[in-house]
Amino acid sequence: MNREKLTPEEKVNLTITMVDTCVSICADGIKDHDKTIKDKKLIEKLRARITLNKRRHPEV
Repeated sequence: MNREKLTPEEKVNLTITMVDTCVSICADGIKDHDKTIKDKKLIEKLRARITLNKRRHPEV
């Protein structure tokens, strides 16, 4: 990518990639704390973390 404006499709694709990366990093962090976690429990914990972050207000 260069400094030209992104098309709407490129913006959506970039956003999806960024969200996927964040979810993957978060999942890896949960797995680091619990090496034996099952997929169902991992998904529950991921949802809880994502939901918590949506409710947080940015700090000034």
